[in-house]
Amino acid sequence: MVKSKLAEDETGLDPVICAAKSVFCEMGYRASIEKVAARAGVARQTIYNRFGSKQALFELAIDHFIGEMLAPLAVTEGDVRERLLRFSLSFRAQIMTPESVKAHRVLTGEAPRFPELARRHFELCIERTAKQLAAQLETAMQEGVLRQADPFEAATFLFDMLAGYDQLKLLFGGEPPDPSGETAKVTRIVDMFLRAYQV
Repeated sequence: MVKSKLAEDETGLDPVICAAKSVFCEMGYRASIEKVAARAGVARQTIYNRFGSKQALFELAIDHFIGEMLAPLAVTEGDVRERLLRFSLSFRAQIMTPESVKAHRVLTGEAPRFPELARRHFELCIERTAKQLAAQLETAMQEGVLRQADPFEAATFLFDMLAGYDQLKLLFGGEPPDPSGETAKVTRIVDMFLRAYQV
């Protein structure tokens, strides 16, 4: 029921969802609805009337974040290399943002206290993205473009190559990668991945 409300609102960018995304990334799940309401410029009760609960709003905000990350996978133009390049650039751009790093730290730290929330975040963020990418890779394998292998394992290998050291460096307070080198780096990663799965 909540998801349909989001769909109705997103003819443009929903200000409540955008505010929730921003506030939750900055402060974690403990952020109050009042903070979200103030950021969105609406009344607290308006949020409860529309979304029902803080957890529902949190899940929709995460859904929106993941939707942005997965958008390049929905594009079918181009060969498998071109599609993987689009996805990989988008994926790294999403996970390297200050908001994403903050959210990662907060959710990891709160996982023991909020195990159900942590599980839900894993399903929405990590597992869902891996399954979407695996489906694309499986199609390429069935078409004979890539060699036959476990597509889900292949997807997780690519994730590790794209995130790996750079994401860990950010999580421990290091500097983000130089944006001017991102396209070249992602191209090297994708080409290395494709060589590993070439027919």
